[in-house]
Amino acid sequence: MKILMAVVSDLRSDARVRREAAALAADGHDVRVVGFDSGVRRPSRTVEEGVRYDVVPFPSRNLPRPLRLARAGVGAARAALLMCRERPDALHCHNLHLSLPALLLARRHGSALVYDAHELEACKHRGPVRRVIERWERVIWRSSRARITTNPSRAKYLEQLYGSRPAVVGNYPRTPGPGMEPKDLRARLGIPRDRLVLIFQGGFYLDSRCFGTVATALRELPEWHWVLIGFGSDDTVRKLRELIAECGIEDRTSILPAVPVDELLSYTAGADAGVVALTNSGLNCYLGDTNKLYEYLMAGLAVVGSDFPEVRRAVLEGPAGPTGVLFDPASSASVARALREVADRLSMFRRNAVKARAAYSWETESRTLTRLYRALATREDARPPSDQRRPAEPSSLPKGA
Repeated sequence: MKILMAVVSDLRSDARVRREAAALAADGHDVRVVGFDSGVRRPSRTVEEGVRYDVVPFPSRNLPRPLRLARAGVGAARAALLMCRERPDALHCHNLHLSLPALLLARRHGSALVYDAHELEACKHRGPVRRVIERWERVIWRSSRARITTNPSRAKYLEQLYGSRPAVVGNYPRTPGPGMEPKDLRARLGIPRDRLVLIFQGGFYLDSRCFGTVATALRELPEWHWVLIGFGSDDTVRKLRELIAECGIEDRTSILPAVPVDELLSYTAGADAGVVALTNSGLNCYLGDTNKLYEYLMAGLAVVGSDFPEVRRAVLEGPAGPTGVLFDPASSASVARALREVADRLSMFRRNAVKARAAYSWETESRTLTRLYRALATREDARPPSDQRRPAEPSSLPKGA
């Protein structure tokens, strides 16, 4: 099949999109991705792992919000024009941002629309805005021939909201190759050898990550050094540093910029434990799990994380036994207790994480995606040529898709 993926996210850090595109290309499909990159100043085209990427500049996070939104709008228009250059068999729409041009293009060419809900978009908003987003997402949901989301909890919620259950394709990383060497974070950052290293990686979202609670807990735990690897505006990073300084742990904290997706796991593996610092800021967070959780497990780390359903499923109910300890993200005392327990049982948790790798590997999880597209391709092959088709009503894949 000729597949066109569309996404409004920074492709340098969006591991999910890149993994899905590469898996479909390896399965014999012709895959093109239209997306964004904050590291480029003008549109560009690259080919990686058999996937063609058409990249639009992503507005800097340091711009004032009105200007950033305006440039994002211009970028979205550019992306929509790039999408219109193709006549795909399937349009794979990641989240809602480019769903309107994706829907119009799918209807124009009789293409299969695939909706990939990375997040619960409507749950991020309130009042009339939330209702508008829900109504539009229902249109996309019912117009799609296949629907995907990230975990069972979100799948259940979306089924209750829109009436059909999406396939689950988890945010699982690739299994590292035998040549992957952990970065020596202690040597690089001057961390004493007798200190334990706690890592956080991902976006520095101050409103939906409990950085303050974790920092307060670490104030009472001098045996831990905190390493944060991620991205955010200059103002966000400044506020994060101020928060850490207020807790008096700046000498035991290191903040590093985001690293390329392909290198991230080697940094992760240089730590002892990883923190999943979600707050209960809404249903999207509460039912989330995040890429970083499975990256920690793939790297063989113990995990401390917010006591939410999907985090609990991976940390306490995994196939190899517990891989860490959960905490109340609103309580620094709860975080401190979790870190003390992890320190006491670190070897056991890390052994279990290594044993659980196969269950959380992209090599296994990608089969759900490739099977879904094989089913779509079979249905496309059975349909008449496009010039003989009438506009088709959206159909559903077998149960689970």
